[in-house]
Amino acid sequence: MGIVKTAIVVMLALSTGVLSAAASEYKQNEIIVKYKDGAVRNRLVMNSLYSVSGVTQVKRYKGIMKGFEQLILQDNVKVQDAIYELQRSGLVEYAQPNYILRAYPIRTNEGEIPCIPGYEIPGCTPIVPPGDGGGGGGEMPPIPCLIPGIPFPPGCTDDGGSLPIPGQPGQPGNPGGRPEVLPPPAEVNPPVADPDIAKTYGMTKISAIEAWKLHRGDKAFVVADIDTGIDYNHEDLAFNIWRNPNPTQNDVVGFDFVHNDGLPYDDNQHGTHTTGSIGAVGGNGKAISGVVQNVSIMGLKFLSGEGSGTTADAIRAIDYAVEHGAKVLSNSWGGKGDDDNKALYAAIERAKEKDVLFIAAAGNDGTDNDGKDPAYPAAFDNDNLIAVAATDEKDSMAFFSNYGKKTTHLAAPGVNIYSTTPGNKYASFSGTSMACPHVAGAAALLWSKNPTWNYKKVKKVLMETVDVLPALQGKTVTGGRINVLKALRYTE
Repeated sequence: MGIVKTAIVVMLALSTGVLSAAASEYKQNEIIVKYKDGAVRNRLVMNSLYSVSGVTQVKRYKGIMKGFEQLILQDNVKVQDAIYELQRSGLVEYAQPNYILRAYPIRTNEGEIPCIPGYEIPGCTPIVPPGDGGGGGGEMPPIPCLIPGIPFPPGCTDDGGSLPIPGQPGQPGNPGGRPEVLPPPAEVNPPVADPDIAKTYGMTKISAIEAWKLHRGDKAFVVADIDTGIDYNHEDLAFNIWRNPNPTQNDVVGFDFVHNDGLPYDDNQHGTHTTGSIGAVGGNGKAISGVVQNVSIMGLKFLSGEGSGTTADAIRAIDYAVEHGAKVLSNSWGGKGDDDNKALYAAIERAKEKDVLFIAAAGNDGTDNDGKDPAYPAAFDNDNLIAVAATDEKDSMAFFSNYGKKTTHLAAPGVNIYSTTPGNKYASFSGTSMACPHVAGAAALLWSKNPTWNYKKVKKVLMETVDVLPALQGKTVTGGRINVLKALRYTE
């Protein structure tokens, strides 16, 4: 592949996930507040508190998040000053910034990270135009925008070279909107072999192909993919997309917390790719299969087309998943410097109280999450959390993968992973983002076979049945990569 074509492919792939959040990156005029139980919060008290704190708008949480508020501040009020006033009132359990969270970046298989204008990427590799020899004078051809109407990567053009994703803004038949949810296809019965399963080496590595002879999953079991959304009409996903039995907000297949509607369409690629690894339909004669072949996947979009979102929306997505029956949550995102993100930690704790597993990508910085600069939520100590590192086809730890003898539980394939992308397409991406959904799918496969188990038992079995690998010794809690066949065969 020529260097120009490589540059375009690499930049498009990288644009499906953006850099980990910098330390303490947050919305400049927003705060998340948790009030103390029993705190006096009548109108007089609250209006006085809002006034002294510089609050102009209040977004109140409902349901299991009762007692939380998202506060919008005046433009001239600093977040830390407002937090000080709220804490000084004695009414709040805690007040914190609304931290930014991001889809973890997708790395190239060769280990290079291309330099993208406008983004600070430590150690990135400059892209040299053909014939330039590094001395200048060459000219790169136009780079098509990944999604029509969204200027990403920086400097891209929308002159007809954009990726054709049906139903996106500006396309014929659906101007300014996202595609409606189509009826699910009929089940293929008897099953027909998936022709491209050999491209998914990870399924062989974790012994999924043999495991499917014992159990393929259960449509009654719900997994939530909390990400950039899903192409819910994708040929290899539609049958396994969750259908809300009681939609109240047109939320038939999930919810979009970016646009606040029931069409969580993926305008990035990241979420559709992770969804395919969890549960692309098995035995339908289409391309590939996810780890769990028969399942219901709930699409929850809190990350924008450029891969970023807020803690407030992540919390809403987590709580929505829990309230609507999801038992496993797949989370290929996070941030640095957010160890004081109490609101996110509390959301994962609420999931634990409802017997829900939270699977998290370890991060793509190549650093130790046990150290001083860990990635969250993977480094949180919630008992229902499983943090996932990435391995490659040779059973080595991926060069980019975060690790941690205390904080990273196990590993899964995460390099050159072939999976679904929007518009009935498929592609190979690399990252702990790709490893995480393998474990989410494994948890769903195991738990659906053993529905009387709780999250503790599922986590215990997944950890005790890993394939121990030399490359993971001292790098993860278990020192191993998941093996779903061993997990399904587990006996006391």
